[in-house]
Amino acid sequence: MRTSVANAVTADLVSLADDLEKASGQGIMASAQQVLQQSAQRVQAAAQTLAPVKTGALRDSITIGYPDPLTAVIGPHVDYAAYQEYGTGTRGEFPTGPYTIRPKKAGGVLVFKIGGRTIYARSVTHPGIPAHPFMRPAFAQALGQELAGKLAAAGAALITKGPGA
Repeated sequence: MRTSVANAVTADLVSLADDLEKASGQGIMASAQQVLQQSAQRVQAAAQTLAPVKTGALRDSITIGYPDPLTAVIGPHVDYAAYQEYGTGTRGEFPTGPYTIRPKKAGGVLVFKIGGRTIYARSVTHPGIPAHPFMRPAFAQALGQELAGKLAAAGAALITKGPGA
């Protein structure tokens, strides 16, 4: 599973920008790019604030990519990001039941602590972890209806006042 794709929030504004550009004649692409970049930065900052932190690797992996001028891909790049966002096992948003954890090496032993006691086991049945959403709430928190409103206002200004408005 590629978590960068699974958790990435993609904002594709090409068709809206094309429509507004046809109506205004010019300038909407630059306005759309500026709004997109500012919005993407707000989503990234909100996601980094909302991400669960143990080591900081998840938070620090949340980046923005621009595959084309009117698309922003915002998301984490650690393997476990989707598990944090959606949870796992019986505690996840898409319950699958408990799962068994075994040592990486054959014949090995798992070692962990519970309540200060060291526990040794050949396997452990784990109920899963609860979801700790951070990308979806970040998108809603940072943007909501604001993105569409800003593009509409920029387009309206260009149409009524001309370029540079």
